[in-house]
Amino acid sequence: MARSAAFARPFAGLFHLLCLVSPLLYTHSVHAAVAVTAPASAPPSDANVVFSNFMGVSLELSFINYYFGNSTDQIPQPVVNYLSALKARGSGKPVRLRLGGNSMDSSTYVPSQPDIVEFTDPNANSNDQPVNYGPQLFSVMKGVSTAVGGAQFLIGLSLRTPNSTNIPLLAGDASNALGDDLDAFLLGNEPDLYTAHGNRPNLQNYTTTDYIGDYSTVFTSLQNTPKGDVLSLDKIGGPTICCFWDLASVLQSGWLDQYADRLKYITLQHYPQNNCQGKPQYGIDYYTTHSNAVGLAQWQLHGLQVIASSPNRKPVLMDEFSSASCGGVPGISDTFAASLWTTDYALQMAIVGYAGAYLHTRERGVTYNLFDPPPAVAGGAGAWTTNPSFYGMLPVAEALESTNGSRVVDLNLANSISDAKATAAGYAIYDGTASTVHSLVFFNFANSSGATSDYTIDASLLPSSSSQITIRYLTAPSVNEKTNIAWGGKTYAGVGDGTPIDATFASSVPDKTMSCAGGCTVQVPGPGLAVVFLGNTTPNVTTTSTGTSTNSTNNSSPSSGTPSPQADKNSAVPHAGVAGASLVSALALALAAML
Repeated sequence: MARSAAFARPFAGLFHLLCLVSPLLYTHSVHAAVAVTAPASAPPSDANVVFSNFMGVSLELSFINYYFGNSTDQIPQPVVNYLSALKARGSGKPVRLRLGGNSMDSSTYVPSQPDIVEFTDPNANSNDQPVNYGPQLFSVMKGVSTAVGGAQFLIGLSLRTPNSTNIPLLAGDASNALGDDLDAFLLGNEPDLYTAHGNRPNLQNYTTTDYIGDYSTVFTSLQNTPKGDVLSLDKIGGPTICCFWDLASVLQSGWLDQYADRLKYITLQHYPQNNCQGKPQYGIDYYTTHSNAVGLAQWQLHGLQVIASSPNRKPVLMDEFSSASCGGVPGISDTFAASLWTTDYALQMAIVGYAGAYLHTRERGVTYNLFDPPPAVAGGAGAWTTNPSFYGMLPVAEALESTNGSRVVDLNLANSISDAKATAAGYAIYDGTASTVHSLVFFNFANSSGATSDYTIDASLLPSSSSQITIRYLTAPSVNEKTNIAWGGKTYAGVGDGTPIDATFASSVPDKTMSCAGGCTVQVPGPGLAVVFLGNTTPNVTTTSTGTSTNSTNNSSPSSGTPSPQADKNSAVPHAGVAGASLVSALALALAAML
């Protein structure tokens, strides 16, 4: 009898615990369910088609050796791991990388220089630090491409002195060294700021007419580089404007018609706000309002429409962007709000006509960086830090994965395109050629510490081949979170080698697989987003590096595999939510301990 009483006491405690938490195990959202219905028709056949390597990484030239190392045998393994994570989600396409920034326009290529970069002005503005750089740079870039299984590079060419012999020298050596890994040269960096920045002191106002003339000067020199005719490669991008010029006016000025045969891309750069004076115009709420992302993507919309309807149509790239210019805003650019905004804005750019978009990264400690090198010499060992914006790239890549490419449609959930108070938003991702939806993306911008919102998926969105869906979540405790962020139950928090590990903090949610026959309800914790993979579409299963580097700076044990799918029943009645699933696991552990 004594044994029976002792054995019963834990169960009595467990019973009382169950009584306390049972309302949480089967709970509805704190918000009204959001109805998710299919658009009246699929996107038109001429809608913008994008691929899962849509998002790329833009790197400031002057600090490139901190990210790529000083030589091919010093390429940091964490960088290889980060880029390999993008490559694994890129549908077999190369990782997009760009080498540029203000420093690319102000720096000088020195073919005889053995070092990859050397600073030349200790008193330079922190937002424009010129360097001399040598051919070792191209060897390292080629080594990075090899290590990650394929990269394509954009490289800036300065227009500040268009008749400089340094331009054809750089172009010839870079194209010769990189070969097919060279995607394009971007001729000029933000020429619409040349007047404001004093880059043309002999001109009262640098105009598009001046710009067209400079293009002609450089085009002539590119035909006669020491390594041959680079212009004939047809790998030139422009106008790379950011701020003051109107794209449509540039395109219609004669620039596009005159240079169309040699242009590969139309390129732009833009930030939602200017923080160069340390006086941001917007707070964190701006980045968790879907209608703001919609409005921001409309910048240069007329120009995007002009190029889309032109017989000389070219792909459009946003070759540099982030949450705020001049390094970002502390408390915004380094938070989970930036993660959500990165995904939201990227999908908006895919809608309006961009073929790719590059998030910018500068020297260690800059607020908007995707990841930071260790506090050591360039290429030195130590723990790397993963920042919130990098997480925002992963849902985009996985949601867009499709052999035929993808067409993105804003579902205007809860009138979120125009209603600044809406906390729900969503997208349907269509196949690039067929009329089927292969994934959905749902946002819950409510900063409610895990309280969920219900998204009721109409059966018409499901493919006829299968009613199964898999859900993968991007979550954090709040929009202000800087570290404990999880994608698919994995996190880079506390990891120094760029390899994700299992997330053990409470806000992390594992993948879920469930039937959606006849329609179903998906819960998304706030703040957070969910990518819903429909039918036979499945999320990416690669969570470790696919490439190798000779310079390993591992500081934690790498993990492999993918989170185990969590079965969930398709039901219109109350169902176990994301919080309930975590509590069930905790109860199971408690029971085991009691026994």
